[in-house]
Formats: sequence, structure tokens, C-alpha cells
Amino acid sequence: MKKLIYGFLLLATAIIVGPIAKAQTYIHGDIEATKNISMSHDSSQCASTCSAMFLITIHNSFMGDSVWVIDTNLHIITASAGNTTGDTAWHVMLPIPMYGSYVTDDQLSGSTAFFFGPVLKLVSGPDIITGIPNSYPFYVSNPCIYGNVTGRTYIDNNGNCIYDAGDVALNSMEITSTANLTGTGPSSRSWLVYSNTSGLYTQKVQSSWMTSYDVTLPPDYYFIYPLTSCFTGAYTFTTLPQTGVDFPLECSSSVDVQCWTGSPYFAQPSRSFYLRPTVSNTGCDSASGQLKLVKDSRVIYNPSLSPYPADAVSGDTLIWNYVNLTNLSTGAYWNSLIGRVHMTPNSTVVIGDTLCFRVYTNILSTDINPLNNDYTVCLPVVAAYDPNAKQVVPKGTGATGDIPVTTRELTYTLYFQNTGTAPATLVKVVDSLDSNVNPNTLRVLSTSHTVHPVWLSSGVVSFNFPDINLADSGSDEPASHGYVRFSVKLDAGLPAGTQIRNKGYIYFDANPAVITNSVLNTLVGSTSITTNEIKEGDVKVYPNPVTDKITIENLQNGRLVITDITGKVIIEQEMVNNKTVIDISKYPAGVYILKTIDGKNTTAIKFTKE
Repeated sequence: MKKLIYGFLLLATAIIVGPIAKAQTYIHGDIEATKNISMSHDSSQCASTCSAMFLITIHNSFMGDSVWVIDTNLHIITASAGNTTGDTAWHVMLPIPMYGSYVTDDQLSGSTAFFFGPVLKLVSGPDIITGIPNSYPFYVSNPCIYGNVTGRTYIDNNGNCIYDAGDVALNSMEITSTANLTGTGPSSRSWLVYSNTSGLYTQKVQSSWMTSYDVTLPPDYYFIYPLTSCFTGAYTFTTLPQTGVDFPLECSSSVDVQCWTGSPYFAQPSRSFYLRPTVSNTGCDSASGQLKLVKDSRVIYNPSLSPYPADAVSGDTLIWNYVNLTNLSTGAYWNSLIGRVHMTPNSTVVIGDTLCFRVYTNILSTDINPLNNDYTVCLPVVAAYDPNAKQVVPKGTGATGDIPVTTRELTYTLYFQNTGTAPATLVKVVDSLDSNVNPNTLRVLSTSHTVHPVWLSSGVVSFNFPDINLADSGSDEPASHGYVRFSVKLDAGLPAGTQIRNKGYIYFDANPAVITNSVLNTLVGSTSITTNEIKEGDVKVYPNPVTDKITIENLQNGRLVITDITGKVIIEQEMVNNKTVIDISKYPAGVYILKTIDGKNTTAIKFTKE
């Protein structure tokens, strides 16, 4: 015969003075059941616990009888092993599972109670016990003491460290308070709260057993809103309460729209891959427009296989519409529109070819850097390659990656691919920055998946991709790739000859690190490059400023390289005639540098595109 105990089990919400044990006995027919409640408060833990047990006697029992505790949906909660002795008075002990049986004192508010369910039925054949109380209120006489920390999170547009006119409140920002504790309890305890629509927050912090406590934002916020003189890191206090614990953060009130496209490091004949054209705005003012991707004509775009296809297509141009991009968007630095399109080289593409793609957007009159609104990437077509790679822009020239000593910023891209036999749940990309760059200037520009960057130590950053579920290359090769792209500024005043090195370490789940190639840049000055002065009869470049076409004269059998002000190469070609005309009408207005290379001589000419 099965003896059933029916019941609802609810969340236990509060507590007790202790230790206290309470027992109630219920009898009906063959059932005699005692419910024991044990509760206690631990002041060193600042918490209370509760447990419950049924002590059941089934009179007139038989060999093989069993007792189950089930809920009203007939789900088994716990069960006995059964009557194996044949005792007619069979004794059974069954625990009552608890939910929330550990409650900290900061959740207390006057008299509170644990709950076990509104109705319990103990059933043995025709015998039923009902009316068992479901709640047990208790008052904690010696709870730990707590104090409030209050403040505001906002963009301090005028940099005066005070929330006033023109500043912007930040909603849903995470604020963590961590108390450092003594005594026999835990060494620390943390609490998390979110700011409201006015940027305000209030957080309880434990003062009992406390020696000090810290109030801070999650580390990945510092990659969005850099530390300033108004806020240099976590606040540390030793007393409570505290008011005005504000987080005045920095965010450009300008518009800085920029384009880029994520891609594999290389392409392969007839093998599909994804492009991730991206438009972002790192300013706080909003920007709207169209992102356009001009694909190589030898590549087939398949919208049905594209997770984020274009809104429209015109010839070889894919078009996405974006509205109100801002660094204050929900999700903070996820202020981007990121497409994801499926591309396949057609049958004419062979090893040794190069596939080029251009992404660009309209330039707003308020954009502070229009040069980064247009980007071209070219993928060499190869047979095999290492998919885990590091890339730097500007790449520089020669084996040492020579770049001008005036270079102020480097952009790094880390590519990774899961070449295992199962999806990767967690990917971590660790990068140790060179000592000649300023880690406080690091900005995440674009990623293939949601990233949580964290500083592991000074100058060592980990880009964490939790729950990425990155496909393995055997089951879905195009979806097995990922990347993270970031920029960092060089220290001021670095002399010519300074070398900046970088490489990455990629971890797929618990596997050992995959180490990427190393990239190297070397700062060179005018003494390190042979540069001819522009003189009568030497190389001529006109007109300057230029609106659509620029003319170069007096360079024979040489090479032309045009870069933007950041050093990114936009045009490179051989010059075999005395006079060459180059159309630059599609490029945005700004300052460009034309380098002409004739044998051992190099001429650098700056010109302006209007």
C-alpha cells in the first residue's frame, strides 16, 4: 500500500530567533505525523536558517508499504525506502524540502515567517489529515546592522564632478558594494543594485563585523566610460551611512560614427564565410543613417543564410538603416548596428586572388572624425591558414612595421575560430598590452559576439565571451569564427626607434591557450626615412585641396600609396607614366598623405580632400 503525503511547497521568505525547534503532531486513522521545525540565527553570518522534517508512524502497516511526499500536481518530492521489516507500527522520517531556507538579515523587516505550503494532506488509504499550518512567524532579536549608501550615475558633460544642467543620468547601471568583514563569518559580502531612470540608487551595506567597504561599477563599464579625475575607481569607506556616492562618467557629447567589417583573416575558394559590417557611434549624441557594404563582384550573397541580412540590395551594394546610435544606448558600448551576411566565392575565384569589400556610411556635419566612416578590407584567397591571428592597423612597412613617430593610436583585431569537434561554451581572448601604450585609453570598437572585458592586471585585459556557443568548424564553418577589435593610444613623447609588440592568447573552454602571431610596430622619424623635399621639377601633386580627382606628375616607374591621417592605406598602385590621375571622390573629406616611392627615395605629401 502506498502512503501519500500531499502538499504545496512555497518559497521560504524569512525567519527566527534561535536555535528554536517547534513540533506539531497530527493524527487521523492510521496516520500519526509530527512536523519538526528547526530554526536558528547566526549573528556572525548575519543570517538565519530553517529546516523541517516529518516523523511519521503508519499504524497497521504491511510489508512493502511505502510513503511518498508529493505535491498537488502529483510530482514526487521525496519518498521512503519502504517497509522492509513488516512492522505493523512502521516509523518513517522524511525531510521536507525547503526553498530559500537561508535568509540574510538585510532581507528582514519586522516579524517574518517561513512558509511550507497553504494546505498539507497526509494520506494513508481513507485516512486524511488536513489543516496543517503552513507558516511559522519569528522575530530575530539580534539582527546585524545595516546602513545605506546612496548616489547617482551620470555623464558629467562639463567635467565639474557635479550633476547639473547638461549632464545625462544613466539608467540601469550596476553598482556593487562589497563589505570587508572580521569575525567567524565570511571575509566579505557583496550587494548589487541598479540605478533608476534618474540615475539614483540606494544600497544596504552591512556594518556589523565590517572593517571597510568598497562601492564600484563592473570593470567592463570602464571600457565604455573611461576613468576621470572625478571618478578614478572604487570608493572605499569605513563608516555608514554615506550619501552622494556618485559616479560622474565621461562620454563625448559629440558624434563619432565609424565603420568596419568583421571577417575571417583569409578566404578560401568556394568556401562560405560571414562578413559582419558594423557601424558604431562612440559619442553620446545620436546618429542615424545608412550602412552600406559594397561586396566583391565575385562573391555570392545569400540572404536566406544570413542571420542579419541587409534591409535592401542595390547591385553589389547591401544597405542597412540605423537610427539613433549613441553611446548611451541600452547595453552601453553595444551602440552598434552589426550585420551578419553569408558570402561564398564563386567558381572563378582561385588561390592567389584577393577579395575586397568596402563598408561606409553617410557623414554627418557634426561628426568629429569623418575619416573613419569608410573602410575597405581585402582578403587574400589561400588554401590553408591559421584562423587564430592578430592584426594591427597601421601595419607599417617592412619587417619591423615602421610607422611615423607622430602615430598616436593603434587598432588591434584578434581573430579566433573553433576548430574542435563540439561548440565552445566559453571563449576568452587575453591580451597583454605593450608597456609603451596607455591601457586607460583602450576602447572596444567591435566584436563578433557579446563581450565582457575585464582587466586581469595592469595592462592585461581578458575579453570574455560567456555562453558564446561558438560552432565548431566541422559542423558550421562560417559560424565558427569570431573576433574582437579594439584601439589603444600610444604614450606621449615616444622617441624614434621605440618598438610596440603585441600578441594574443585564445582559450576555448578549458583547453590550453592558442597563441596568435606577434605583431610589431616601430616608430620612425624623418632621420629614419629618406624623404625628398617638394621642389620645382620634383613630384607634383595637384590640385590641393582636391574635390574628386588628384593628379601626380614627375614620378616614373614608382609606386603610389595614399593613407588617411591614421595611417590606414586606402589606395596603393604602381605608376608607369609620367602623369597619373586618381579618382578619390568616394572617400570622405579630410586630410590624407600621398607617399611616392621611386627607388630609394620616398616623398610624403599631405593634401586635403574637400
